[in-house]
Amino acid sequence: MSNLPLLTHLVAGGVTFVFFWGAVLAVKGSPRHRFWGRQFFISLVPVGLSVGGILILRSETFDPASMVQFIYLLLCLLTVGTVGWTAIRWKGDVERFRGPHFKLLGPAMFVSGAIVLAAGAASGQPLAMILSSIGLVYGSAMIRFAWLKTPLHPKWWLGWHLNSVLLLSSAVHGTLLAVVYRTLVDPAGFDAAQLVTQPGTLLLALALRVHIGRRRGVPLRFLAVPRRAGLVGA
Repeated sequence: MSNLPLLTHLVAGGVTFVFFWGAVLAVKGSPRHRFWGRQFFISLVPVGLSVGGILILRSETFDPASMVQFIYLLLCLLTVGTVGWTAIRWKGDVERFRGPHFKLLGPAMFVSGAIVLAAGAASGQPLAMILSSIGLVYGSAMIRFAWLKTPLHPKWWLGWHLNSVLLLSSAVHGTLLAVVYRTLVDPAGFDAAQLVTQPGTLLLALALRVHIGRRRGVPLRFLAVPRRAGLVGA
């Protein structure tokens, strides 16, 4: 396989890494934070497309399984990126945020996650089974939110933004750590390293979501926080 797709992916991922930390280290809501954040979301497109080059060119003949994996990962990347972007731009209009595109992408994420889970279980590929959790969990959350009729938490938009950014960061850092392992420890250990780095960064993203959510008053659920009986009328 040509090294060009891999090199392209590494360069694109490195740029995304810089943009992510530029946004994280900037004052939240500041012009600098918005600038770095926009570049981060835009940079996800070449990252996703370069994954396709790696998967497709890994084998000398056409591999349907690689194509399915590429489509799934690209769908996850574009969906999560779109949700994270629009959560900020449309935070004042929840119905626009969870419009037809949202109602379509949620089920697509969930169904594709279920397909990847079944395929991974059938072929004995644990990494595919791990990655299927993204579509299953994120997709089911989108489906639920799309049809939620009860009052929403006032910071629902920040919840979706945090969910998206932290999930995307886990993918970027999980892959980066696997690359570092392959470079410094075992040249043939990239796939094995991802069995540790990908679930590890996913769990870290969840822990950060809980921690940041508590500090910013953004619970994991999107429902309005009910008042306690003793505070009614307060």
